[in-house]
Amino acid sequence: MRRSWITLALSLAATLGLAPASAQDFPNKPIRMIVPVPPGGTGDMVSRLFANVASKELGQTIVVDNRPGATGNIGTAAAVKSPADGYTIFLCSIGNCAVNASLYANPGYDLFKDVAPVALLGYSINVLTVGPQTGINTLPELLAKARAGQLSYASSGVGASNHLGGEMLNKVTGVPLLHVPYKGSGPAITDLLGGQVQVFFDNEPSILPFIKGNRVKALAVTGKTRSANLPEVPTMEELGYKGFIIEPWYAIGAPAGTPPAVVERLNAAFNRALQDPTVRKTLQEAGISAGGGSAASFAQHMRVEHDKWAELIRAQKITAE
Repeated sequence: MRRSWITLALSLAATLGLAPASAQDFPNKPIRMIVPVPPGGTGDMVSRLFANVASKELGQTIVVDNRPGATGNIGTAAAVKSPADGYTIFLCSIGNCAVNASLYANPGYDLFKDVAPVALLGYSINVLTVGPQTGINTLPELLAKARAGQLSYASSGVGASNHLGGEMLNKVTGVPLLHVPYKGSGPAITDLLGGQVQVFFDNEPSILPFIKGNRVKALAVTGKTRSANLPEVPTMEELGYKGFIIEPWYAIGAPAGTPPAVVERLNAAFNRALQDPTVRKTLQEAGISAGGGSAASFAQHMRVEHDKWAELIRAQKITAE
């Protein structure tokens, strides 16, 4: 009985011109990639890098459409409400595709009902840094000053991975670090350098030039392993904090209901883009490790990340509203 209903449904869809798209037929026109962050940041850079190379793989232009606002919710909501035909995709990240579902009462979309995971592009780490005026050189020194109530930490906004890093440090150590949110990493770094805040758990791509220029001190990284760009800096796990892993990631999503053949075609194109020497070099220089894998493996990754950050958000009573 089940097979007959499926056969009937497919037959009706074909009659109405709604049959699932074939990977051989897709794409036959340009694809729009909604990027729910402003131009110029790491997410935008990753999006444009992959859009350029994947366009060649697909034989059609991928047009980047920046739709920033509400920490990614505005652009993501617009993307998932678009036709589920593969011609609208979007940048999926730790924020809009993991954290925001718990941070906002109504982000404008349902993460697990409205999003079709496509491909994991890459992931970075965060770096625990302190400003030059602090005189701090190790994590124990930081914790000692924090216990005395002398330190505040910056973030690029409530719910950003650098905010969650500070909250995780508060949770696992019990030290009272004061959160000071900014509108982006740029202003936060400016105040870190100026001494208005003392601590910043920033993404490696944006903080790395300041570490290399000896303008801030790196105390630890939040990856599973040390960074190739900062081999002398220990991981938080090496310093005794098991499970202290923060790896902001970048991926591609599509509206739920996008035909599986189209998802597979897109996944294959982005996986091939990951093999491009220019892509690999650009990612490495920015402190981003290459991703890859199937749409199913990315879906599992998204679920694990959602659950992890939902637990921290509940424990620390974090809200953006």
